[in-house]
Amino acid sequence: MAQSKSSLLEARFWPAARDRDIWMIVDSARDPGIFSLVLSSYLEYSCLYSGILPAPLGIAAPYLMHLEYGDRRSRHFLEQAWGNSWGIFLRCDERLQTLRRHLRGFLKVRDANGNKLLFRYYDPRVLRLYLPSCSSEELRTIFGPIERIWTEGETAETMLEFGFDGNRLVRDEFPLDAAATRPTLPVEPGTERHMHDMLTIRASQFTLFSQAEVRKFEDWMVAHLRKFFPRQCASMGEPKLRETVQYGIKRAAAHGLTAKRDVCKYIDVMIVLGRDFDKDKRHSWAREILTWRTDPGAKMQTLISATKLRLGNR
Repeated sequence: MAQSKSSLLEARFWPAARDRDIWMIVDSARDPGIFSLVLSSYLEYSCLYSGILPAPLGIAAPYLMHLEYGDRRSRHFLEQAWGNSWGIFLRCDERLQTLRRHLRGFLKVRDANGNKLLFRYYDPRVLRLYLPSCSSEELRTIFGPIERIWTEGETAETMLEFGFDGNRLVRDEFPLDAAATRPTLPVEPGTERHMHDMLTIRASQFTLFSQAEVRKFEDWMVAHLRKFFPRQCASMGEPKLRETVQYGIKRAAAHGLTAKRDVCKYIDVMIVLGRDFDKDKRHSWAREILTWRTDPGAKMQTLISATKLRLGNR
């Protein structure tokens, strides 16, 4: 009988059934129900934010949680979390407050211009891009007392394991649908630099995050179009549909539309009126609206309303 994902995950966290200190940084902002699960788990946990938090912030804050070997509550939380980008997993033998103090040091970072930023490094989609881009000095700071870090891969079928050998990052990839594993992959460190008390996110690292966000939006947009425009999407096929989304993002940007909700509305109109509706003389009314110097959100709402009105009059 095939092993369940939770069994395969537990085999990596607790090899040879040894009780080791395994922790999870839980990103409660990912889902409104996560905070309640943290409270009802009765596992040891602590908020990474300090002080007395307003209720809305406390519900969406990151929490450091201690997972226990062979514990049904830990297994239940693991089953709920895996595949949903709820956080990252760590192996560290330090006490909760010591590890919490270490992890709190990365909640704020600086950009290349010295501006302070919040860093949601505990999002697996961020960390699996960030770690391979780090220098040896940065990795030494990040790992500190941490022996291993695990994140989801691009899909829930893959587990990524990161370690630091004192010189460079070591990355393993484990499929969760089979017992086979892929070989250990050493990752060349990024450019060495002097470390300050606060980590600095370099411009090249910001580029990685931006590219990942664009890919996520493309995926979401493809799913959105398939749901609301099934006939048009079926006639295009996957490659053409994705290329259409990419083209729509560029055309929307040419009109000063960069917010996701505005770009989504622009592509919706594009699917209905045609790929180059903003250049088409038949839709001069749409071109005129797009030239308005007004709030982008208001402009797009006007365009949507005008499109519905004209379609209704056909």
